[in-house]
Amino acid sequence: MSLFPFALTYTGFAALCFAMNRHAREVLQREPTPLQRQLLRTAGWIALTVSLFMAAAQTGWPIGTVEWFGMLTASAVSFVLLLTYYPRLAAGLGLALPVCASMGHFWVSALSN
Repeated sequence: MSLFPFALTYTGFAALCFAMNRHAREVLQREPTPLQRQLLRTAGWIALTVSLFMAAAQTGWPIGTVEWFGMLTASAVSFVLLLTYYPRLAAGLGLALPVCASMGHFWVSALSN
């Protein structure tokens, strides 16, 4: 299992969550505009879809789909727990996880060559 699809599922859930007025008010102290809500929803669904295709590309569709559901579960539980106790950290990780995962992927691939 790769870290990058997991990071994308976490980011997708974060984007979908902050498209809701209640959660955006809690973390950002303001409600998103209708355009921002639509962009967050679109970004969230795109991140979840891309993570599914990445998981399937790594191990094939039968195993990749099962791994993707496991990633969905793990990222949703971790996001909800962080949102409950540390909402700003949950939002920050939504942005930072894909960046860190891609940097780690390139670092590991550079070391293996």
